[in-house]
Amino acid sequence: MVKNSDIAFEFELFGEVWKVYKALLPVKPGKDADYWEKAVQAVRGIMEKYPGQLAKDLSLAILGDLERRCKEHENQNTGC
Repeated sequence: MVKNSDIAFEFELFGEVWKVYKALLPVKPGKDADYWEKAVQAVRGIMEKYPGQLAKDLSLAILGDLERRCKEHENQNTGC
């Protein structure tokens, strides 16, 4: 059985990813430059704090999901 102490890096990474993702919801319109700059900076912060492919993949997944949600809402003419 794997102990939390054996995967402390991953545990902290996933916790931080969740906090960032939660803080960026609800998604703002694509024209809201301040929101999207904040999102990019938050993702960069994760990748700098937790170097490695897993942090990069999770960070880009956050941005990808936010963009997807924004486009879905914009396509419905409701804004994000």
